[in-house]
Amino acid sequence: MKKIFLYTAFFSVVFFSCKKTTVDNTAEDKTYASSATINKNDTAYKEVFDVKKSSDYNEKNDKVSTVNFNQYSNNANYFIKTFDVNKDGIKDKIVSHNRYSGDELLIFLGDKNNNYIFTLKSTNFSEGGGNQVTDIKELNDGYEIVTQFPDRGYLEKSYLVSGKNNQFVLRKIKTESDSWQDNYRENCVQDINFNLKKSTKELYETISKTKPNCTKISGNQYKVKK
Repeated sequence: MKKIFLYTAFFSVVFFSCKKTTVDNTAEDKTYASSATINKNDTAYKEVFDVKKSSDYNEKNDKVSTVNFNQYSNNANYFIKTFDVNKDGIKDKIVSHNRYSGDELLIFLGDKNNNYIFTLKSTNFSEGGGNQVTDIKELNDGYEIVTQFPDRGYLEKSYLVSGKNNQFVLRKIKTESDSWQDNYRENCVQDINFNLKKSTKELYETISKTKPNCTKISGNQYKVKK
């Protein structure tokens, strides 16, 4: 009986000792996992974090990289003008919303391999309930956007843009209007000199703050355009 008691006591001590060790090790593992510092050179870290950063970057730039000329070439909502916008001797493309379709204008500069590279997204100055784009013409230093009021009366605005050295600058706005009640025509010029690569909000703020220089021609000195 004495031997049985000794064996029982021995195995009880061994059992509880092993159980305590297992519990303590588990607790230590949890503590280590929660407080361990992350090594940014670790392969697992790079796979999770670096790839995500790269993906986020590409997602932001896809808005630019996915814009290509072909998606506009057969689109009924747009019209296209072809001439040398930046005066480098190579034909370029200007894509603009048609009247009543929107105010978007995009420029694709041509290269020697007949590719068209998306360069600028701007406005054709069409207005909701107001003037609508009617034409885009080539100038010696860039291009001119022409808008007209589609209803009664005569109101025409011309936006003169320089494209030299790939710097697209709205130089002037010319406005011509008739007042049939008072029998005169008014011509106004605003010197803007605004870089169109800036935001549209800044553009219209600059226009609104720029005072026009206007002259009036009265009587029969002018002919009403049709």
